[in-house]
Amino acid sequence: TSTQTCSEFMSTQNWWVNPAVPPSAAMELAATERQSQLTKPPGALGRLEHIAIALAAIQGQLKPQLEQIFIAVFAGDHGIVEEGISAFPQAVTVEMQRNFINGGAAISVLAKELGASLEVVNTGTHADPADLPGVVHAPIAQQTANFLLQAAMDEAQWQQALTLGQDSVARALEHKAQLYIGGEMGIGNTSAATAMLAALTGYSVADITGPGTGLNQQGVLHKVKILQQALD
Repeated sequence: TSTQTCSEFMSTQNWWVNPAVPPSAAMELAATERQSQLTKPPGALGRLEHIAIALAAIQGQLKPQLEQIFIAVFAGDHGIVEEGISAFPQAVTVEMQRNFINGGAAISVLAKELGASLEVVNTGTHADPADLPGVVHAPIAQQTANFLLQAAMDEAQWQQALTLGQDSVARALEHKAQLYIGGEMGIGNTSAATAMLAALTGYSVADITGPGTGLNQQGVLHKVKILQQALD
């Protein structure tokens, strides 16, 4: 959607619950028709054709543009790690931020190949990465609270976290981004994600819990037990 529309969208109260501007049905039809006019067998480019059509509908233009790509990775520590649900210590969270900035992570390589801007946002870690050049240092707390025992964040922290995301999108708009890619990392993140997915969808914790960064079978069973207790 246009920069102006995005800006207006984010400036409204409770912006995160507002529906996004829907893709243009007319442009989707026009882009589909254009595919049939190109000199190639129908469907020869596979999923690329569907992606091109979807982007045309989202951007509202027949020939979508992806010259300006903005990638943001939000890093933070999770209090649920106290329950032994991860195979790695929380020190890895900061070291991965260092790796992002130094170009050693997979997303760093992909961003370089795409010519994309890569932003790393520290939302709160036990180790202090403030001396890392290129990291947006905006800690809410050293970590979220252990959600087995209490709410992971209070209302003020939750609002602050949403604002970090909003600010990142605003920076992407300043870069005239045509595509925003958001990601996150942090030891314990799959436990938080699994708990949220189970709470929002009703899926069984046992069915959707995985090994994360490499738990063995016993570790996964312990993780399932902790997450189920937390949800209960």
